[in-house]
Amino acid sequence: MTVITIQSANAKTNFDAIRKVYWQTWMTTYRGLVPSAVLNQLTPAVWHPEKRWRNTQLALNETGEIIGVCSYGPARLPLFADWGELYSIYILLAYQHQGVGQRLMAQALSTLRQKYQHLYLEVLVTNIDAQHFYTRLGFYRTTMTHSSHVSGGKLKTIIFASN
Repeated sequence: MTVITIQSANAKTNFDAIRKVYWQTWMTTYRGLVPSAVLNQLTPAVWHPEKRWRNTQLALNETGEIIGVCSYGPARLPLFADWGELYSIYILLAYQHQGVGQRLMAQALSTLRQKYQHLYLEVLVTNIDAQHFYTRLGFYRTTMTHSSHVSGGKLKTIIFASN
């Protein structure tokens, strides 16, 4: 059995390793869920996890490799002022469906709930597996959607909320 450790990021975290997790996860998990043009223009350099290191939880395997990342903080959408937001959760494909995401989320949600009464997140309309995951963790689907124009296409998300 693989031993996974959950810990907070710090200023000395290997942010290149986090960028790699983000990129690899997008290449595997989101293929078929977002336009190919979006995926084709991505490189690890598009992400800047060092900007959120104070609000990031990491999952490390037994050799200390970063295999999962969860980031969170204050709401970015004006409609949700005074709410906390789960920004992202990415788990390398080889470690998905093993409870790593639940452990990362538990730590992130515990931290968020210390400061915010209400939480929300955005999930791709096409990512049904993630929608089920968030529902199992107590989030509920709202009727609100959000569209983002990104290089290579448009991404449409559904807002999930939690009290």
